[in-house]
Amino acid sequence: MQTVEIGGHKRAIRFSYLALKEICNDCKLKLSQISKLGTEIEHIGIITYYGLKYGAKKNGEKFLYKIKDVEEWLDNEDFSKVNEIFEAFEFDQPEKKTK
Repeated sequence: MQTVEIGGHKRAIRFSYLALKEICNDCKLKLSQISKLGTEIEHIGIITYYGLKYGAKKNGEKFLYKIKDVEEWLDNEDFSKVNEIFEAFEFDQPEKKTK
C-alpha cells in the first residue's frame, strides 16, 4: 500500500472497491467513465479523501476527517502533491491485459 505525506502526517492511501464506488458516486460517474476522474477540480479532493479514508481503514485506523479537511491539506501543499495522489490511484488500478 502506498503512503502520502499530507496534513502534516504520512498517511496510507488505498483505492479499493468501496473507495472507487464512493468516488464514482460522489463524482456522479459510472465505472465506465472512470477515465473522466480528475477532469473537474472537485474530483481531486474527493479522490484524495476516499483514498485516505480507505487507506486508514486497511490499517485499522480511524479517519475522522471530512472532504473539506482534506481540501485544506491539499491547499497547503505544493501542486505536485496532486500528481502524487494520482500516481497512487493509478498504482491501485488493475493492469490492462494486452493480447
